[in-house]
Amino acid sequence: MAGRAGARLPRVKALPLLLCSVLLCGCQDREARAENAALQARVTELEAQVRAMQGEQATALPADAQNVTERAAGQNCANALTRTLEVFREDSLDDRYPSAAQTQLPAECVDFRVNWVARSERAYTFTVTDGSGRELARQSGGAPTAAPASGG
Repeated sequence: MAGRAGARLPRVKALPLLLCSVLLCGCQDREARAENAALQARVTELEAQVRAMQGEQATALPADAQNVTERAAGQNCANALTRTLEVFREDSLDDRYPSAAQTQLPAECVDFRVNWVARSERAYTFTVTDGSGRELARQSGGAPTAAPASGG
């Protein structure tokens, strides 16, 4: 029987070690689960914030950004046309602006409509509008012709 008692002794010593390792694993599992739950809550909160920001961006920025871009492009067209008119006047012998037939719109104005408000050899005023007719820019140049002075 002495042989059997000796065989049980190592098992008895192993039992407390086994219990300790199970308890440690249990503690670690609870801590890990708590950390995972906290991380999952934080991820969920951040995902909600990202969705909210994307929703704001989709509704507010593109319309405003598109409006600003269209206005800038319209102003770019107006500036390019003004340069074209002024270069023509500077190069002309009689210091005049081009007639309608002599005016070529610059490439910057391809997607826009140029509306002449006033046009003469000495002055001009025009607007640049988009496809819907919304005014994007207005330019004037030259000196309006003066009314003849009345003598008396």
